[in-house]
Amino acid sequence: MKNVLHNINYSKIGFNFLSGNHYHFVKQFDPPVGGVEQKPLTKHCSTNNTRVQSHCLIHTTKLFLLILLYLITYNPKLNSQTLIPTAETAFESQLPFNTEYIKSQGIKSITFDIIDKKDMQVAVDKGLLNYYEFNSTGLLTRFYYTSIIKVIQKEFHSGPKYNRRKLVSNGYTYTKNEYVYDTVSTTYFYNTDYLLKLKRYNDGTYYESYYYDYTIDEKVEKEKRYKETNISENKSEFRLGGQYLISSESYSYQTTSKNQYKKTCLNDEGRPYKEIIYTLNDSKKSVSINEQYTVAWITQNSAFTYNAKGQLTKATYKSNSNGELEQLRTYDYDANDCLLTEKQFKNGILLKEISYVTDVNKKVNSYIIRDPNEKTIRIVKLFYRY
Repeated sequence: MKNVLHNINYSKIGFNFLSGNHYHFVKQFDPPVGGVEQKPLTKHCSTNNTRVQSHCLIHTTKLFLLILLYLITYNPKLNSQTLIPTAETAFESQLPFNTEYIKSQGIKSITFDIIDKKDMQVAVDKGLLNYYEFNSTGLLTRFYYTSIIKVIQKEFHSGPKYNRRKLVSNGYTYTKNEYVYDTVSTTYFYNTDYLLKLKRYNDGTYYESYYYDYTIDEKVEKEKRYKETNISENKSEFRLGGQYLISSESYSYQTTSKNQYKKTCLNDEGRPYKEIIYTLNDSKKSVSINEQYTVAWITQNSAFTYNAKGQLTKATYKSNSNGELEQLRTYDYDANDCLLTEKQFKNGILLKEISYVTDVNKKVNSYIIRDPNEKTIRIVKLFYRY
């Protein structure tokens, strides 16, 4: 039902309860999404038979109530924005893109233009960028970023300048940096249920891929990690050559209570090495994730706090795997319920403060990352392609 309601085009729902002795209900779907044919839910009754009319009315009333329930619980004000932080993305490096918003706006790609600036210095554009590409369902299909691997300092000479044979200024010498870039990319592939089935990382000639299988309730059941080779002459395209297994893991799940379940992680020999307890709230959002390794005293605990609107406001992560580590993320929202600021802490020290600039359509246009320790500012501008 979730997928059905998600793909309903409500502007195309027609109700006509009184049309003489006729009753009509016609439900239309949007065009097929992601190459997957959708099953239309269509009911058409045109008869003078009272029994048939009653059956049609009951059938359609049920559908109407389901749709009404969805519209009541669905908050477009919260979902119609570019970024929505979640428990799953709180400690990830990538931004928490809102799939629904990307799809509804028809966004094909977003380019992040990056400029760095140190305190008391002029901003420097080093040509850095991040690039995100999406499919028609709003899912991320490709991501790449550029990094500087080499700086070449070149010296330039400017000769003296004359005006009517009179020396105006002496010549001078100046240096200019030229940058050599490396591009690191990741491509994403999905199954017919829009679940991630393959993630392929590429850095130069190195390829590393993750393959995923799922349970019937859409939880990851198997994960295989491979090193791969590309035999395509065109390196912008990928043709699988060699494939070498790096690791293989499987997962089993057990419901322990109404809002809690346990995930057991097994290695390639089928032996459990870690247990993870997930605790959810009544909205089925994670409030805590507790990890315990079975062969060591390593623990990793995460906790998540939400406001009255269900927006993530705080995320903490604690681990003893390499000394005591505590990470903290806090989120503030503006009057329009859009992400306004994000702060990142490590062991009580503020590492980054991010300020987002969002327009009236809840589209993020830019953001600024402040690093108080390095005394730097990163200015990021977003360019959308539709």
